[in-house]
Amino acid sequence: MAEPDPTIHICDDWIHIGLPDRKMVPAVQTALTAGDHWTEIVPGLDSIAVQFDPALISPDDAAESLRDRLAGKPPRLKESENIVVIPVCYEDNLAPDMKYVAEKLGIPPISVPSWHTAQAHRVAMLGFMPGFAYLESSEEIADIGRLVSPRQLVKAGSIGIIGRQSCIYSFDSPGGWPIIGRTPLRLFDPAKPRPALLSAGDTVRFESISRHAFDRLQQGQQQ
Repeated sequence: MAEPDPTIHICDDWIHIGLPDRKMVPAVQTALTAGDHWTEIVPGLDSIAVQFDPALISPDDAAESLRDRLAGKPPRLKESENIVVIPVCYEDNLAPDMKYVAEKLGIPPISVPSWHTAQAHRVAMLGFMPGFAYLESSEEIADIGRLVSPRQLVKAGSIGIIGRQSCIYSFDSPGGWPIIGRTPLRLFDPAKPRPALLSAGDTVRFESISRHAFDRLQQGQQQ
């Protein structure tokens, strides 16, 4: 049976493209980047929004251009050439939900760091706040779910996981994701030419570090 085609919806100077398979997002984003009509391309978990300039192209012509670009065989997912290694400390109070997650996964808490670092993750999208990354694991993972009572404060750099989908908090904020570790890296720095550390389509690999290494790297980030 053939897969359903992408759906296209026009709203003012934006076009929303709903994709039948979220794995298509990076490849479709790459295909659209080669076009001349788009002023902005924003990937989502299972969709992409593109903005066009109505002074240069009509909404109908913009939609037709999209259909032409997406016509034929659906684009295949290509592995990102950009691999980002994220150091993570899985120790003590940096991983307050380690036991909870381990119980959901059916493995000992001591095994969670090696289990987590063995996977590759793809950045599905950025959202919620600047630099906040939503990730998808390369492995099938049992549903973990969110915490019954969200925290009032989750520290920047915290690694949350609810199953195959996980996240990295870019700033201190409230949050309901179970936390299994924290990275000392800054996910968003407005002073840099490229403020966000991660981009949609990036491949992320986590690397376990000690609390001593975490403190040292965090101090270096603050200088």
